[in-house]
Amino acid sequence: MPVLAQDPAFPSRQIRIVVGTVAGTLVDQSARYYAEKMSVFLKQPVVVENVSGASSLLAIRQVMKAPADGYTLLAAANTLVTVPHVNPRAGYAVSDFTAIGEMVRSPSLLVTRGAGPYRTLAELIAAARKSPGQVSYGSAGIGATNHLPVELLARQAGVSFTHVPYKGIGAALPDAVAGRLSFVMGAATSMAELLKSGTLRPLAISLNRRSPKFPDVPTFRELGYPDVTFEVWVGVVGPAGIPAAAKSRLAEAMAFARADHDIIRRLDAVGQEISPVRTPEQFAGVLRTDEDKFRKLIRDANIIAD
Repeated sequence: MPVLAQDPAFPSRQIRIVVGTVAGTLVDQSARYYAEKMSVFLKQPVVVENVSGASSLLAIRQVMKAPADGYTLLAAANTLVTVPHVNPRAGYAVSDFTAIGEMVRSPSLLVTRGAGPYRTLAELIAAARKSPGQVSYGSAGIGATNHLPVELLARQAGVSFTHVPYKGIGAALPDAVAGRLSFVMGAATSMAELLKSGTLRPLAISLNRRSPKFPDVPTFRELGYPDVTFEVWVGVVGPAGIPAAAKSRLAEAMAFARADHDIIRRLDAVGQEISPVRTPEQFAGVLRTDEDKFRKLIRDANIIAD
């Protein structure tokens, strides 16, 4: 890898944050909120560019191949660390990226149709135990944050569910509402109105403790399934080898954004929380921990994308 010349006044031009989804998603919203505040701190434009397609692989590969100078970054969620193990043709490894920092975290909820037969997680598990494979769920695709945690639940509960992958969790929700799917699991941001109206009923939440926003929803841990404790995170990475000075400056800009009361309010309004992970080193640790956890599941459950 060629040695890049140090930029003494980083940044001296526009910074681009690539998002592998369409506008309006959890990752896209977070990136846009942060980019706005980072621009103020860095005194250079920080723009968000949507490069959707191939389950975010187009965006991931584009950033991986970009110069490691801090001017091209990627906003991504947990799937960044799972896709290489699910898809042998992913074309990248987590080590191809430099951790810059986390932006937000969001719990996941397991939800079912409000008028459906399941009022508790125990009832759902009992149905799956009685009729293996007859209880179905939708996800945003193989290896997604709403797929692998359900597989953790299935393995810990000793049951089997039928997995129906979609091109996004938004596409699965109508089938959950109509009862064509038994349940879905996803971030509250994608289901807020359906939860508020009672169209969808939450049975469990993936946090360590109950959420103030959903005080009546038990955690998987208290229901006896601690393996399903996790949070969807959205963070920023760049190509491997970004100079330490650029990485530090970008981390400072992210810290500036995290402390902004306006961004805290706007994120809270869409069900997201400012991440407690505050440094590039801490975020790198999150990447390693998540990769280890889900790599074992993917291997043991033989989860491979077609």
